[in-house]
Amino acid sequence: MAAPLCFIENRPDGEFVVQERAVRVLSGIQQPVVVVAVVGLYRTGKSYLMNRLADKRKGFCLGTTVQAETKGIWMWCLPHPRRRDHMLVLLDTEGLGDVGKADSRNDAWIFALAILLSSTMVYNSMGTIDQNAVEKLQYPSRASEIVGPDPT
Repeated sequence: MAAPLCFIENRPDGEFVVQERAVRVLSGIQQPVVVVAVVGLYRTGKSYLMNRLADKRKGFCLGTTVQAETKGIWMWCLPHPRRRDHMLVLLDTEGLGDVGKADSRNDAWIFALAILLSSTMVYNSMGTIDQNAVEKLQYPSRASEIVGPDPT
């Protein structure tokens, strides 16, 4: 893939929609994959980190304001840099803690999807890990609640 593309769209109403183009790209991969996802608070450099992992200067969109740039989950499929017979799939996620989100459960969904889709997950944090970061790290333990059947 020459550039990242939207894998899971996060619509303004809070609905998550898998993008057909991304499914076609993933379906066309014939070799084993290594999937790396990054999660963390919004505006903390997750997209920059993923571009560095891709060894590219440009790729995932980088914002220049305090507004969150990435919405949903974006993916970039590249040849693995060390395992020649593998494909590297980078997943850049929407930042956690953005007060502009309509549904407070949105962060938990993004976190759970990142865990379920990846073979390696990176929690990106600026500075020291504070109480807020520790609370966000509890999302994995709630994943079964989040993705389980609706009790009603």
